[in-house]
Amino acid sequence: MLDAEFEVVREALSAIEAGESAGSRESQILDFKEDPAVHPMNKNPDTGLIEFLVDEVICFSNADSGVAYIVLGVNDKKSGPSAFTGTDRACDWLVEKIYSKTQPHIQVEAFDIEWCNVRLIILRVPRGMALYQRSKGQASKRVGKSCVPLGEDERRSIHLARANPDFSAMASRRGPEDLDSQAVERARVLLTNRKKALGDGSPVPRTGLELCSELGLLKPDGRLTFAAEILFMQPLHNRSVVRYLLREVPSGDPKVTEISAPLITASERLRALIKDHTSQEIARVQLPNGQEFPIPAFPTTAVDEVVSNAFAHRDWGATAAIVVDQSPTSLTVWSPGSLPVGVRKERILTTQSIPRNPVLMGALRQLSLAEESSRGFDRMWVSMLSSGRQAPSLSTDGPFVEVTLPSGEVDQDFIKALYQLRATFGDPIFDSVNGLLVTRHLANNPILMTSTAARLMQVSEAQAQETLGWYARQGFLEQLRDAPEWILSAQARTAFDGEASPVVSAVTTEDWIIAQLREGKALNAREVAEELGVERQSVSRLLRHLRDLGKAKIAHDSPKRGPGVRWVST
Repeated sequence: MLDAEFEVVREALSAIEAGESAGSRESQILDFKEDPAVHPMNKNPDTGLIEFLVDEVICFSNADSGVAYIVLGVNDKKSGPSAFTGTDRACDWLVEKIYSKTQPHIQVEAFDIEWCNVRLIILRVPRGMALYQRSKGQASKRVGKSCVPLGEDERRSIHLARANPDFSAMASRRGPEDLDSQAVERARVLLTNRKKALGDGSPVPRTGLELCSELGLLKPDGRLTFAAEILFMQPLHNRSVVRYLLREVPSGDPKVTEISAPLITASERLRALIKDHTSQEIARVQLPNGQEFPIPAFPTTAVDEVVSNAFAHRDWGATAAIVVDQSPTSLTVWSPGSLPVGVRKERILTTQSIPRNPVLMGALRQLSLAEESSRGFDRMWVSMLSSGRQAPSLSTDGPFVEVTLPSGEVDQDFIKALYQLRATFGDPIFDSVNGLLVTRHLANNPILMTSTAARLMQVSEAQAQETLGWYARQGFLEQLRDAPEWILSAQARTAFDGEASPVVSAVTTEDWIIAQLREGKALNAREVAEELGVERQSVSRLLRHLRDLGKAKIAHDSPKRGPGVRWVST
């Protein structure tokens, strides 16, 4: 079974079997539903069932009662064994339908059991973390056994209260006797090391309860928080917290390792598994000073950050495991839950970190298992780019945050160029994620547009312009006349060319387009963007601008709109 709350369901089923009506056992966290498909006369039973379940799931999720259950396959008007009418529904089908018809999407968990010789489906509705509604805005809240429509004031109240909840701060139902001694001892070692590093001479707590107190893991009444349970207790029912998939070849069948352990122990086991199966030398780089060093398949810093983020920022209200998929070419981590409130994928590098679990994060920081700055994605990007790889990929579709570290081919020339750039311009530019993103782009493209830099840096164009201007004042970049376009300075190009590089007679994107048109070429915005490494939208704007100036027109035999449009000189 999934968790301690399931005992409520088990007790109710036993009571119904013994003669109580199913309806009498419904509550703030429990509901029963008969599958309409068991009655052949019911028209469109699929639609009716899904509409009911969506309403009920939203209703439970907007209440403040925590995890709730819907049992499918029980007639709530009957009692005794005859109340159990069963269902043949597919669990995955129910989960997908509910997920697609709720906003934000609600990821219920479904599993089947046998009771009184029939199959029932248990739907576990997780603790609500936002205001939930249907696609057209309908929303309700569970009050007792009923669903009550939400007014505007109550909607606003729920939204504000749940804007950034801390599930880890809630009280655990378990006590100090459940603390795992090995996990506690490992935490004591980590805390000892941190105190020494900080010059803190205060004693390290001796008992698990004292340790929890120092780490801020106790409620005012002395009860343990859920963060303490996460860190130091064996998961209930030996539930897996990590599923590690190892593929000897890309896309091959994986060898699966399930880890069921307190966070302290589970994170160390996971790191050890990744390290044991990571090649420590996929390339060897020789710097101009003669120094040689190996490049591992995955940078240690990036691995540490992606693992730390998966544990620290996951949705601990969900029972799904963290999934890690490792092959020779990539390392992908799926962490349950969406990004924290206020954090968007397009601004992951620049949004001030908002921990999903502040109490848990505070303890992890004291144990040196999370950084004070909470800028893990920055460090991930820097470690990947500086080791000659592409930046990590990030996906936030569905109920997981997915991060992939590509092993890829190491760009040794880029690593050597970085060494020369550091020697010329100092370390700070190239220790920063923005400096590396700019350098990486200009290593492969002749021009960097301000709009492109803004997208790469995840800032406004005004902020990007200011940063690029500062790089120019350091001698690293040059601006092309008054255009919002930049190139490497002659001094910077030397790092890539290996010899004194004269000032390039560079032209702006607009000048380049005009020159091509004058030569009689037909230009396509996408092809120009790929050739110059600039934004397609910017190229399209330039071409329309040149049309307004009478210098360009759409070719006679070209489509008039869309990606296939070709432009010629007037």
